[in-house]
Amino acid sequence: MFLNFNALYLEGLLLGMGLFAAPGPKDTLVIRQGVGRGPIWAVVAICVLADVLLIAVGVAGLGSLLGSRPGVVALLLLSGAAYLLWFGGQRLLACLRNQSMPNTQGGHSQRGLLRTALVLGFANPYAWLDTVVLIGSIGAAKPTGQQALFASGAMTASLVWFVILALGCQRLTRLFQAPVVWRWLDAGVSVLMVYLAGMLITDSVGVFQQVIGVRL
Repeated sequence: MFLNFNALYLEGLLLGMGLFAAPGPKDTLVIRQGVGRGPIWAVVAICVLADVLLIAVGVAGLGSLLGSRPGVVALLLLSGAAYLLWFGGQRLLACLRNQSMPNTQGGHSQRGLLRTALVLGFANPYAWLDTVVLIGSIGAAKPTGQQALFASGAMTASLVWFVILALGCQRLTRLFQAPVVWRWLDAGVSVLMVYLAGMLITDSVGVFQQVIGVRL
């Protein structure tokens, strides 16, 4: 029983680490706050809370429900791709306009930052793909008594990943004192978002082909 507990928890932990380690919009926000000495721990808390709630919803059944509807998954993939392209476009515009270096002063900007973290955490289709669709569908397929252990492992992965990311980025503060470094960061983020969007579009095409093949 103890070995089974460890295996289930470890399975969720490893799956979560593998998924969360792929950079996305939430990771980018944490990185920017870490190197810019912004209110990073509030952002980390929101990102982890969003993952925990979405994983819980997915394992509770929504992930399995979406997994049985490939057409819906394909649309979610395209939505995620569109979101990533928009996000990458915003970072590219900031780079071109020399507006990459964040202003962490003032309460208004901090409130805006927390709103951005909430949107990236809960209304981001890319995050739903990782938590609800992938982790949720795998967790929902397990016996009822094992789902909580698997989910807790995946939730722990989110906490560990964002804490490590935040601590690591805070060590790079001196490097990011120059505005040009921020511009290069935004340029790199925009390229990464386009690459990830391309992967999602390719996946969505494959899912649509499966749907058409089933109907034929």
